[in-house]
Amino acid sequence: MDPNGTIFRDWVLSQQVCGRYPTAVDDSHIRIALDTAIAEVNIYPPFDEGFEIAEYRVTRIIDGESIFFLHVLLDDLDRAKELFDEMTESLEEEEEHQAVHVLLCCTSALTTTLFASKMGEVAIALSLNYDFTAMPIVQALQPGGDWAAVLLAPQASHMRRQIMEAHPDAVVFEIPGKIFGSFDAAAAVQLVMHALHDVQETNEPTGNLRASRDLANDRRILIITLFTLRDQARLGYRLFDHGNVTSEGAVRKPRLDFRDIIDLLETLPARGVSVSDLDGIGIAVPGVAYRGTVTLEGIVEGTFDLRGHIEQRFGVKTYVDNNCNAAAVGCYVSQDSYESLVFFRHAFGHQAGGLGTIIDGRLLKGRGNLAGEPRYYEDLLRLDMPYEDALWSDEGLFQLTRDVCAISIALTAPEAIYLGVDTVDDMGRLHDALAERFPEQHIPPLYVVDDYIERVYLGEMAISLQKLSDPSYRSLGIA
Repeated sequence: MDPNGTIFRDWVLSQQVCGRYPTAVDDSHIRIALDTAIAEVNIYPPFDEGFEIAEYRVTRIIDGESIFFLHVLLDDLDRAKELFDEMTESLEEEEEHQAVHVLLCCTSALTTTLFASKMGEVAIALSLNYDFTAMPIVQALQPGGDWAAVLLAPQASHMRRQIMEAHPDAVVFEIPGKIFGSFDAAAAVQLVMHALHDVQETNEPTGNLRASRDLANDRRILIITLFTLRDQARLGYRLFDHGNVTSEGAVRKPRLDFRDIIDLLETLPARGVSVSDLDGIGIAVPGVAYRGTVTLEGIVEGTFDLRGHIEQRFGVKTYVDNNCNAAAVGCYVSQDSYESLVFFRHAFGHQAGGLGTIIDGRLLKGRGNLAGEPRYYEDLLRLDMPYEDALWSDEGLFQLTRDVCAISIALTAPEAIYLGVDTVDDMGRLHDALAERFPEQHIPPLYVVDDYIERVYLGEMAISLQKLSDPSYRSLGIA
């Protein structure tokens, strides 16, 4: 073990976490065992001449899920210690929240009591540490209770504002009528998982989506995807070698930090990926990406020059794009029937969605690459409820999606619309709603996208490949 590795190992063993000191399993493996989760710090030898690598992992005991996982090069001990503190923060939070308490409310609680029982059975089958309680709405209006979420039966949905005031730390939303009416407990549990953890975006990629258009190439392109979730950030990567995925992985941690991308690139050689041999790096991120910089309001302060940091450190051409734009390109290259299309993504409870538009095979970016930020025209939407309420409602998300589709049709007349909107899956109903505004011939085919991450990976690979082939970017009309 090199000097930095020894110093770091001794430092970790001296840290107290939740009243316990770490245990040295051997010279290179350290373990912190708590009641609800287990943390590991593993120190690996360098891939080549250089510094060793520290691996951090926190595993939840009840379901075996990795809730924190990343690697860092031990060339900067301050950075390694900072990430250790983030890991222990994640561990401590898991220890404090041993069970997720969910409250179901109705006028009398008779029906919801049975529904809560069925949801509890589903949670046990899925190894989820969820506890469901039913309560009449009058009783639920009393403050108190450690509720992570409060679910309102359709007949009690009009009390959402009052429930939010009584339980300000809880996520409050309506159980969709089609779920409550059919007593679909599994779908209700899935909705809770979306609301609390954005489960759809935390699933690992499968690599099954293939391009229908010709993307044959002899390039080695590393694609990195970054998603901000409600309680964590997810950083994934795939290496496309001659168009085939030859390596992939993911990092999870409590909050987003663009420096994690640098850490990932520094440790990839230990996983058999030589960064210096790459032809390019493509990164799909939330927020506004413009000429390699990223603006992500509410999460990252100011504008971050992501491309500049990576190209200066590694000397590899790097491209940065919005993840919904990448998904739109993924939809485009995965079929060959449409030259113009729109992709719209909105996760349940999120403040804003994202819109990607392809016109005649070109990605629409606009001035400063701002095109496709629906948050800036929320006042134009014809919702039957306040915008903030619509984000937590099955009907609200439907109306929001209807209006975004209507605006897209009016402005760009796409040949197809692809939708990745939580709880919106009835394309027949959406078609009928649009038919109230447009003649039938102007309503394009509507498709549900249930593999959002796949579309992002494929689309960012296609964008990076085209940028490598056309350094002016003029073929894509973007910068």
